Amino acid sequence: MLSKIPNWAKLLTDSVKLGVSANRVIALRLAKIAHGDAAARAESKLMLDEKVKAAIDANIEAARSIMTGQAHLAPTRALSVYQKRCIRI
Repeated sequence: MLSKIPNWAKLLTDSVKLGVSANRVIALRLAKIAHGDAAARAESKLMLDEKVKAAIDANIEAARSIMTGQAHLAPTRALSVYQKRCIRI
């Protein structure tokens, strides 16, 4: 019987891709914030709200995986939350 374990190689690859994408997005957003005007303040608030919501959603996905007996999918599902958010921005 095959053990249910995460595909660590794919998870690592996906994490690196997300890191590269996230750095690009963060650079663009920080450039906007650097202006220091009302739009910058709005961008800062939006970023904070998005990060908190993404963290909550990722934890929910991981917990859902564990509660349904699919704990081996928890890391992938949590990471996918961040991947979707990074692409959407």
